Formats: sequence, structure tokens, C-alpha cells
Amino acid sequence: MSNDWSDGWTARIGLRIREERLNQGLSTQDLADRTAELGYPMARASVGNFETRPRSKIYLQDVVILAAALGVPPVELLYPLEPLVIWTAGPGLDDAGAYATLRNVSVPMLPGEVEPAHRAAGWFTGGFGRSIEARVAAMGAVARFVERQRLLAMLEGEDEAGELRERAEAAGAPPPEEFLPVLRMEVYDLAVAADAACRTHDAVAERARDRRAAVPAEDRRSVEEYAAQQPDPFIAEPARRPDVHYVFGIGPQPALRSVGQDQRPHVRLDRERMRPSSYYETDLSGRGTGFA
Repeated sequence: MSNDWSDGWTARIGLRIREERLNQGLSTQDLADRTAELGYPMARASVGNFETRPRSKIYLQDVVILAAALGVPPVELLYPLEPLVIWTAGPGLDDAGAYATLRNVSVPMLPGEVEPAHRAAGWFTGGFGRSIEARVAAMGAVARFVERQRLLAMLEGEDEAGELRERAEAAGAPPPEEFLPVLRMEVYDLAVAADAACRTHDAVAERARDRRAAVPAEDRRSVEEYAAQQPDPFIAEPARRPDVHYVFGIGPQPALRSVGQDQRPHVRLDRERMRPSSYYETDLSGRGTGFA
């Protein structure tokens, strides 16, 4: 069964290489010449063998270079992701008219396991990048919670030891009973957001068959515990809460002041690394919302 799966996959890759080559009016020599221009030359015979004499195994490097030579994403050689337009008789009261979709094709994703092509491609790419994005988002949300929770724990410890009031006065801050409740609200908000981000990651990762945890188990438990217990008192709208940013002046680190959205190239690239799919987004003016 495993040989059938392997042979069938490479045969389908060869078929898609041939279809795309012919669609572009290229000969096998033209395609071979393009691979040479890209710095990874493939012989004309090798290109032809991909199409007519598929092997049971194929080098990933060959797939990548042929995809670049054909000007298509490599995943579209691995899986048949063919868009097409469905034409209807005409828009009616309950009919929006023509629409575009992917052709309904299923492939053996693994030996003995058949899935629609778009799901197989999604698994291969980690949910088209969504799995890693969800993991990064969960890690960031939990890190923000852990950072603020550690500050709260430190201040509560000093308050119990009778040391916080004096330090607060020295920093020009109100007494602890005024700012600690608000800080607990902020920690709770961060815990709720982190819990939601972790749950989102779990759902996306399950579909992508990614069994890795986004964050350490201890941090996840801490997030869940805090998110399950709303502090009392609690003001739901952050804008209605007293300003307690002066707390950071008596904590271990100073507060960071936001200067608005930074469009410097290296900062845009940082944002891309947080959400890679943003590189491929664009607004109506044609300007990329990622690093363009």
C-alpha cells in the first residue's frame, strides 16, 4: 500500500508539471533552461522523466526548483489545487450567481487515508501558515499575562510584608489598596485573552495535526486558573478603571510608551514574523499591509 501511495503521488506531481508547462507553451528544454538560470540545473531528460516516467520517490529540491521555474507555489505541484468558476443559470432571489471555488478532488494524504486536496495541502503547510500564526499568538498572549502576573505577585508579596506602602509613597503613587485591585483586573483580562488564544491554537493545531503545545503546561494552568476567577471588585470596561500605570514605576521595569504604528521596514518585518500571512494581504489601494 505504501508503494502505491508513493508512486501515485509522484505520478500526480509529474502530471501537474506537464499541465503547467504546456499551459505556458514551454518545451522540456525551456523548463530545463529555467532551472539552470535559477542556479539548480536539471537536464531536459530529467524534466521529461518527471512527466512520463515518474519515480517512486522524488527530491523535494526538484519540486521546489521546478515550481520556481514554472512560476507557481510548490504546494500546487504537490496537490491539485485548481480554482474554477461555477456558472449558474442566472441570479434569482435565492441565487447570488456565478462563484469561484476549488475543484472537488480528493487525494491519498497518507497511505490509506483520503482527504480533499485543499485539506491535504492545508495539513502540509500547517493550515496554510495558520498553525504557526496561532502558536505565535498564543505564546505572545501568555507571555503578556505571565509578565503582568509576576509584577502583581511581587507587589502583593511586598504588601503582605508591609513594605509596599512605603515604596509607593516614595514613588509618588497612591496607597496599594487603590492600585492593586485594578492591577488584578488587568491580570484577569490578560488571562482571559491568553486562554482564548491558547484555545484557538489548540483548534487550529488539531486540524493541522500539530501535536505540540504552544506554551509550557505550567503557564497554561496558571492562565486557566486566573481566567476562571474574576476578581472582586471588577470593572468590565478598562476605560472606566482608575489609571494605575504609575505602578510600573515601582515595579521591576518602567512602562513602555507607545509611539503609534511604526512603519519602518524592520518593524514591519517583525510584524510579519508574528503573523506571516500578513505579507500576502493588501488593501484596496494596492499597498501591502505587510512588508512590501
